[in-house]
Amino acid sequence: MAKQSTFVTRNYAANQHFNSRILFPQRAQKPTANSQQPMANSRQPTANSRPLRLVVIGSSTAAGVGARPVDSSWVNRYSAYLKTLHPRSQVVNLAKSGYQTWHLMPSGHKPPPGRPWPDILRNITAALDLRPDAILINLPSNDASAGYPAREQLDNLEVIAFCAWSADVPLWITTVQPRNFDTLKIQIQYEALQAMNKRFGDLAVNFWDGLDAGNGTVNPRFDSGDGIHLNNAGHALLYERIVAKNIPEQLAQRRANRYASDGRWAHILPLSDNMMRHPPLLPKLPPTVLLQAEQPMENVSVAVFDPNGRLLRRQTLNLPHILPADFGPPGVYRIQLRKGTWGKTIRWVKI
Repeated sequence: MAKQSTFVTRNYAANQHFNSRILFPQRAQKPTANSQQPMANSRQPTANSRPLRLVVIGSSTAAGVGARPVDSSWVNRYSAYLKTLHPRSQVVNLAKSGYQTWHLMPSGHKPPPGRPWPDILRNITAALDLRPDAILINLPSNDASAGYPAREQLDNLEVIAFCAWSADVPLWITTVQPRNFDTLKIQIQYEALQAMNKRFGDLAVNFWDGLDAGNGTVNPRFDSGDGIHLNNAGHALLYERIVAKNIPEQLAQRRANRYASDGRWAHILPLSDNMMRHPPLLPKLPPTVLLQAEQPMENVSVAVFDPNGRLLRRQTLNLPHILPADFGPPGVYRIQLRKGTWGKTIRWVKI
């Protein structure tokens, strides 16, 4: 089973109002005369200086429904784009059709009666277990479809965002999207849209404008035919909105500034204390192998063979899973994944 964790109650984020300017900065502050600047000779990472791992959690649009072929979905387009920046970049897609905010709540969270439990293979906890550089959330309309009010959706997103913040993982949340609803549910969508933009600011990705027919329903130009999902042109528009956020560049800048003195705290913390809080070197993580299938799977048999073909270990895991590569000396290893008639073999080179 995936790792379980005890988390805050669902109203924690809504009631505590943790410092939103730290968790969700609305815009970069202009440097002042007293601001601490990074050292002039510090090396500045670029968007293509290292591979990125992004995890997407959400529902059917992120899963690719409406796109034909599925390679035309916004997630797969974005994955291909990241590989143009670095060939080893990857997007792990945990999205599943029909999912709501409740499905993405942290493992160990107990929902109120009448609400679904978190999916421990596809929720925020599962996403964080993959050690991503960033997480993208795409939940267009299923909460409104179930009749959940905008305030309930925002409360849940606050808790999900707090999980990412506490793990020091950047998070972007796409806004709700138009859908051919009745008047009441369209009103829920409008309220959620306004609340998300107000709460998450620059970290909210605009998935509404242009897709809206002007009355909260899907613009026929982008309708896949069911009044819910988007066609290839619609997915292309979503992809362009994600690219416009310049996420790789933002992550590179974040790495550059991660351990530099922060001018916002200079009047509170002495420089020495600030530098102790942000040590100049990151600890070196042990090598790992990401095991994944096209969709999350439970109870997959995993066998690891050394360069001479000898079985080193066999265990049952849920996918996706990060496997510590602590087996043996450098060489070419073979990892076999099996479940029923499904199978996959990975060649992994340990340097």
